[in-house]
Amino acid sequence: MRILLLVVVGCLLVAHSAAAQFADSLQLAAGVVGTAATKGYQPLWIIANRYGTISDQQVDAAVYLRVSNQHVFAKKQPAETPGQVRKPGFYVGYGAALYNNNHLGSTFLNQGYVQAGYRTWQLRAGRQREYTGEIDQSLSSGSFGISGNALPIPKITLAVTDYTPIPFTHGWVQFKGQFAHGWLGDAEGITNVFLHQKSLYLRVGKERWSFYGGLTHFAQWGGTFPSGRAPSRFSDYLRIVAGASGNDADPVYHQGPIDIDNAVGNHLLIPDFGVTFRKNNSTFRLYTQTIFDKGVGDSANASQRDRLAGLKILWRDRLVGFSWETSRRSLLQKVLVEGIYTKYQGGPVIYQGRDNYYNNGTYIMGWQYQGRIIGTPLFINRAAAENYGFDLNANAISGWNIISNRLIGVHLGAKGNLSERLTYRLLATHVLHYGNYYNTAYFTPAKNQTHLLLELPYRFPHFALAVAAASDFGDLSNNAAGMLRCEWFLR
Repeated sequence: MRILLLVVVGCLLVAHSAAAQFADSLQLAAGVVGTAATKGYQPLWIIANRYGTISDQQVDAAVYLRVSNQHVFAKKQPAETPGQVRKPGFYVGYGAALYNNNHLGSTFLNQGYVQAGYRTWQLRAGRQREYTGEIDQSLSSGSFGISGNALPIPKITLAVTDYTPIPFTHGWVQFKGQFAHGWLGDAEGITNVFLHQKSLYLRVGKERWSFYGGLTHFAQWGGTFPSGRAPSRFSDYLRIVAGASGNDADPVYHQGPIDIDNAVGNHLLIPDFGVTFRKNNSTFRLYTQTIFDKGVGDSANASQRDRLAGLKILWRDRLVGFSWETSRRSLLQKVLVEGIYTKYQGGPVIYQGRDNYYNNGTYIMGWQYQGRIIGTPLFINRAAAENYGFDLNANAISGWNIISNRLIGVHLGAKGNLSERLTYRLLATHVLHYGNYYNTAYFTPAKNQTHLLLELPYRFPHFALAVAAASDFGDLSNNAAGMLRCEWFLR
């Protein structure tokens, strides 16, 4: 606690010193979040998509201090399209969020970054909150890529942060994207794992109609296994960027559990498409994401397994969503409905199917960071399975860290204004879990589960209070919880 206090005081002194110079953009807040559940763990929507800030315990409290600042060297530019935020010229910024939870036993930086940019172009380094895909961060069940469920991953990123007109298209065609290198650190059976991430999105349209399409590529690579170091040279990095297979003639590709016939590393690609329509004060959005976890293959030919070929843009496994939003202040400000289907995964024939989303035979932690799923929180990992009373040593369960990735679900999100200062957020999700293709007997018949959340934030001039109630019920768990958040705006 003394170390935590010293760090907090240090942050306050830095923020106070910065306030004299950049008082126009400095934001400083401190808060506490208390959670209590009827079981020894929390319901899904109390902890999911909160960037790893809430511990999964029956009773706990988290205290935090958050600071951010941005210094602009030129005036902001006008917005290009309706609803778009005006972008500054040259600017530098920083941010940090220090948390303590787990009965005062865990102190960590949820955010800690520096950034510099010009208009929509930005270079940043550190740990910063993000999510991928054109989804509503507050109401969606979560992106297949990064949903904000896990602690942010430290990265160096070059990004175009918002849609930017392509020259000579008169503003009708815009793009955005990023290229990043990250550090996943140590995980089960491996140390010093890297992350490669890149994306490119195109949007066509202006005021009333617009259409977008994009692709995000993730790859876990590098690291050291007990049997040797995984390929980590620059030439190996180029293979990661291109999604290329290993080099059988290179001795490096024969140390550690490396599958030379597959693409080097653990790859995940997320195609993302949608359309937006605006009329008067309303905005309608229809969007979809699918997931590409490995390529097609031939089960009879070992050299033709899991080729990264043929993006499954029309794949039946996908997230589909529709939302409506009004710019007027009203009781119903926005409503969103999503359907999610990941049951197929290429079918039950190994190498031709059994895609086994988020699991990987080389990077056995799967698509997780520090014990939490990076993408959609609707999948069940080993930590959640243990909460639900699964026998993790059973043959049907052991061997994979994502216990259930085959599911059918429907999700509803809504938010609005109950008064001038009081708002609400409602999430309701129903899921049928089918496990994965290696434990279907354990999930026959399918396991039904419902997750609910009602959150009521109240904003004062220099203080905010939020209460929330959540409930899970079904074949896996019956659990209820409450949450209370108090936040003071110090600057």
